[in-house]
Amino acid sequence: MSPAYRRFGRATFCAVLLLAATGTVRAQSIIDADRVEFLPSADDGVIDPSGVPLVQNYSMDIFLAGAQTPLETVDLGKPQPDSDGYIRVNFVNLLSTPLSTGVSYEATVAAVGPGGTSPSARTNTFGYSQPCSFSLSPSTQSFPAAGGAGSFTVTTGATCSWTAVSQAGWLTVTAGASTTGPGAVSFSVAANAGTAIRNGAILAAGWNFTVVQAAAPAPCSYSISPVAATAPVSGGTVSVAVATADGCSWTASSPVSWAVVSSGASGIGAATVTLAVSKNSSTSSRSATLTIAGQSFALAQQGKTRHR
Repeated sequence: MSPAYRRFGRATFCAVLLLAATGTVRAQSIIDADRVEFLPSADDGVIDPSGVPLVQNYSMDIFLAGAQTPLETVDLGKPQPDSDGYIRVNFVNLLSTPLSTGVSYEATVAAVGPGGTSPSARTNTFGYSQPCSFSLSPSTQSFPAAGGAGSFTVTTGATCSWTAVSQAGWLTVTAGASTTGPGAVSFSVAANAGTAIRNGAILAAGWNFTVVQAAAPAPCSYSISPVAATAPVSGGTVSVAVATADGCSWTASSPVSWAVVSSGASGIGAATVTLAVSKNSSTSSRSATLTIAGQSFALAQQGKTRHR
């Protein structure tokens, strides 16, 4: 073995398991690790006298924690170091067999070359959790046209992260927009000024929470039938039908004492107004305009016949 090869055989370096884009402490046990970080071997980039690189690639051996025989060996290639000098590789994408959940693992990284291998010390322990699942309760809620406030809960594992984002301009998430583990989302619903029911959603933890909001009531319109009547001299009753939509309120009133509203002075929706007309003791006819459901009703009464 040449001196260069012997120097390669003595080289050691350190590898650390990391979560993607997350810092770590060497002693930590990492959950759902997907990246290994290590400094290159001191022989990385060295060429022997015959022109052969002393480090041709790096490999990663994965062990059950404390075991001596690796479960799987992963070829990491020979990536270029980042600007801080460390090589970082997403090893999960290179596994031939996915690692099991609920198991503690360790790993070593070795520099591989024509003179042999130079392994690192073992990494910190790492493992994998069950895939996160989520559910919403309730999954839908209805609101009146006036709007209001509501909430729902997200059920999931303690380490599972999720977000809640409104999918409609009239829905606003007021609390719980970003959470890890079980939590609640609070939201507000703006008033609906439109005449159509509307539906919106809050996308929470990958599920849609649906909000259904009632339409604003349509403006009430009224009509009466008949719009005019003539009562006999002897008086009696006159009926007037009011037509309108359910929920629309109205009143009926008379400006004269000889024609009074005997029933139906107020109502909601379609109904009938009854007028009680007194006997006309005068030879002169008389008339009045009553207001029924905002409409004018013309009432006339003949005078008694004059005898000569």
